[in-house]
Amino acid sequence: MAYNIHEALTDRAERLDLATLSHEDIAIFHKGTGDRLTKQIANLSCKKVMVYHNITPAKYFPLYDPALFLVLALGRLQLRRYASRMDACWAVSQYNARELCQYGVPKGKTAVLPILFSKEERTIQPDQKTQQELQTIQGTKLLYIGRIVPNKKPEDVIKAYKTYKDKYDKNATLYLLGSWDGLEKYYAKLKGFAADLNLTDEQVVFTGRVTDEEREAYLRNTDLFICLSEHEGFCVPLLEAASRNLPVLAYTAAAIPETLGDSGLLFQQKDYNAMADAIHKLQTDESFRNQIIQNQLENIKRFDRDKTEQQFLRLIAQITDKTVAEDKTYSDPNCDTKDKYFEPTQNTPAKRSNATSGSFKPLWMIHNKTYRQFAKGATRKRWKATTSKVLKMFK
Repeated sequence: MAYNIHEALTDRAERLDLATLSHEDIAIFHKGTGDRLTKQIANLSCKKVMVYHNITPAKYFPLYDPALFLVLALGRLQLRRYASRMDACWAVSQYNARELCQYGVPKGKTAVLPILFSKEERTIQPDQKTQQELQTIQGTKLLYIGRIVPNKKPEDVIKAYKTYKDKYDKNATLYLLGSWDGLEKYYAKLKGFAADLNLTDEQVVFTGRVTDEEREAYLRNTDLFICLSEHEGFCVPLLEAASRNLPVLAYTAAAIPETLGDSGLLFQQKDYNAMADAIHKLQTDESFRNQIIQNQLENIKRFDRDKTEQQFLRLIAQITDKTVAEDKTYSDPNCDTKDKYFEPTQNTPAKRSNATSGSFKPLWMIHNKTYRQFAKGATRKRWKATTSKVLKMFK
């Protein structure tokens, strides 16, 4: 049973009525943004579990989507207010678990439960038309998969591609798979950025939303997966690329190094010349490429579906106070690193937010610096109206 059901799963799930839950039940909900459900779950009398996928920092969005900015900011405020009231909080990565500590969740309530991933279950057949088109393209084919959003830094991917193209392969092509729905201003900015670098639509290809079959065709018929995102709570596409024997080049931000482990090509700095050299080595040194692929396949074993399912059963048993074997998967998160963007300043004590009551004041006060930046392109009145409209959604 589920509270929110995707249209593709309506035949596999039943709508859940929260009022029917008793103290003997366990409510498990997934948190990844601001929503109406968090407060309702926190007030339930049954056992409550939050699965935390992380919330993209709102700082990336005020100039492109003010409403999304506020929804994400509200999500962080909800974490601070309600996360500690859960009976348990399961994070899909250690990185996310550390964030939960900063929002007041006791270490004893936190655990890591990775996203279910199974290489063997991927039986999708590639779209034949897309596959044939890709196979006719000459030159190195670089692949980015993810929403076209500021935190994922597709502009940096374009910079890396441009450097490699100019230095090694003038026929190289970059494919960016993902939707920009609601972020048309940002998409237009990216298109203009590529044009300023004298890159054509045939060289930097924005596909928009693709089908699963088309996505599979790109994964199987490109040469390198590149991810220069600055914020990821897990990043499943890293494992998807690795499972297709596609080398991964990534930036060590957020949970990315944790997901990749000792595999892939990880860069601690965005040195585009060094990235271009690494891509060239992958394309010209077969033994090096094979070693990268083998390391990635070995890393995927850490996310074996059976292991994750056993961890889930252990955690459920802990919630129900049943005797279980000691959980060796989880270690205490390091809570020293704070999310400074959303934490109060050093001299300002944290205050209980009344954001869920409909008041916009806490939101624009906490994000006052961003508010002033946004106000350069819009009036204070418009900002308050947008804030008020978003908050009313969560009453």
